[in-house]
Amino acid sequence: MAAHQQSPPRVVTLSEIEEVVSSDGFAARLVDAILDGFVSFSRDDGRPSHVAVRIVIVVRGGGDYYSAQTCVKSGYLSSSSHYVVKVASGGRPFPSNSGNVQLYSQSTGALVAIFLDDGLLTELRTAAAGAAAARLLSPDLSIDLCVGMVGTGTQARHQLRYLRCVTGCRNAMVWGRTKINVEGFVDDMSTEGWDVRSVEDVDDLLDACGLIVTTTSSRMPLLGRGWPGRAGASGRDRDIGRPLHVTCVGSDSIGKKELDDAFVSSADMLVADSRLQTAERGEFQDVVRSGLVGIDDVVEIGELANRKALHRGRGIADDRKNEDRRLTIFDSSGVAVQDCVIASMVYEALRP
Repeated sequence: MAAHQQSPPRVVTLSEIEEVVSSDGFAARLVDAILDGFVSFSRDDGRPSHVAVRIVIVVRGGGDYYSAQTCVKSGYLSSSSHYVVKVASGGRPFPSNSGNVQLYSQSTGALVAIFLDDGLLTELRTAAAGAAAARLLSPDLSIDLCVGMVGTGTQARHQLRYLRCVTGCRNAMVWGRTKINVEGFVDDMSTEGWDVRSVEDVDDLLDACGLIVTTTSSRMPLLGRGWPGRAGASGRDRDIGRPLHVTCVGSDSIGKKELDDAFVSSADMLVADSRLQTAERGEFQDVVRSGLVGIDDVVEIGELANRKALHRGRGIADDRKNEDRRLTIFDSSGVAVQDCVIASMVYEALRP
């Protein structure tokens, strides 16, 4: 008797993925689904799911120095019929990411689809997390809001695009380290309907914006230096005395940081996708390690969305007198549950 042959996996091209993710309503549905995924993660449904292996390959040849880094992550949701394995690669001389996302059946272990996404699914699920956090935490999502962007790359663009799902605001200010990149960002996002202005001092965003998103790969603090009550880089007092929410997505490995420690430790609410991960390699790694912040001072966004622990360890819910001065920070270091959510959504959209 011939052995049973399982069906070959569907190979999904980048153009097919782009067609699905650009379809009407996909972004808004993804924001909702990512938030639901965070809730499941914090209920422990997805807690065992985050397994990461990192392999670094360095090749020398032709007098040039090449380096490649490949990161393999797997994850699942107990409520889903699939699990994912994501392979993300990058290195010089090519600035963009490559890789794929593999979707497997939870019941049989069969590989059902391979998404040749070149990192696009990761970019979008990260942007969706930023929009979900803004909806939960931003003090003002009215049309009068001004969004501050730290960074000018691909993720900064996606963050603004996905914020359209949660606010009618189209006003933004941007800071970047390279003038030509700042100008390119302003031009590109202006064509997408945003009124974007650039600033030379990153802390100008603290004075003008109610929502700030940081998207760099910095290893030195950029935002909030000298906070609070001490003069910042431009000599101004940075205790702005009004609500502010900051979402940071750049710190996803040991040594990265975008925010000043004093700025982070003065926040009224610290939120992360994963409490344990943010202390290990997220934006809060330094303040936790130094003892400025306790791990129990951090609430997971899934807990917040599920109304289980609005203010873990700080009792802010009972302190209304400082509500008009509240600073909240969300650290999005990325969890595998997000990959499960977006891969499953694209797969279902492509099924006949």
